[in-house]
Amino acid sequence: MAMAKEKIKSETNEIGDKIEIVAEAIKAYGIDQEYVFASKSYPETGEAVILTHGGSEVRYKTGDTPVPLSETAVTGINPEMAKRKVIAGKTKR
Repeated sequence: MAMAKEKIKSETNEIGDKIEIVAEAIKAYGIDQEYVFASKSYPETGEAVILTHGGSEVRYKTGDTPVPLSETAVTGINPEMAKRKVIAGKTKR
């Protein structure tokens, strides 16, 4: 019975470590949770991999200082396109 409790406790700690590493990576890169498409963590190495809606795959090791991502890389929506002229069709007035 004690072995089963220890196993459950270690599995819970492992899951908690995985969540903490991914949360730390999301915070470090400044990505909103809604733009995270998928994530995976490796608690043994302290590394997390995050895939954003913009298609960027970033790796984060615990303690690193990452380079911030552009808005397009995170969301997949280019804010500069809203400023361009309409090429075809009617223009909005």
